[in-house]
Amino acid sequence: MNQHTIRILRSADPIHVQATEARPGLFVYQLPDTVNSDDLYRWRIGHHTGLAIAIAMTEANALDGANAIGDLTDWTQGADVSTSVEGAELARRLRRKKCYRAGY
Repeated sequence: MNQHTIRILRSADPIHVQATEARPGLFVYQLPDTVNSDDLYRWRIGHHTGLAIAIAMTEANALDGANAIGDLTDWTQGADVSTSVEGAELARRLRRKKCYRAGY
């Protein structure tokens, strides 16, 4: 496990979580209890810059999702890397692993 810094909203203060680097540039982590406590999708696939890529209900789903999208682009690049990914393909691969694109 590594310490990973996330941002829930682009303007929010950073939050530190424990995360697993599932693929280079992609981290899997659970939201802290103090963040969106009523959200059933507690697990995230996040970019190394701290932005969320996808949500999942379980750690296993998030890890599977990260592995499913790992080859779509070089996730070790900057935050704008997601613009190089075809959105429908990203969503399709995530859905197969019971993950969904993050809404922020």
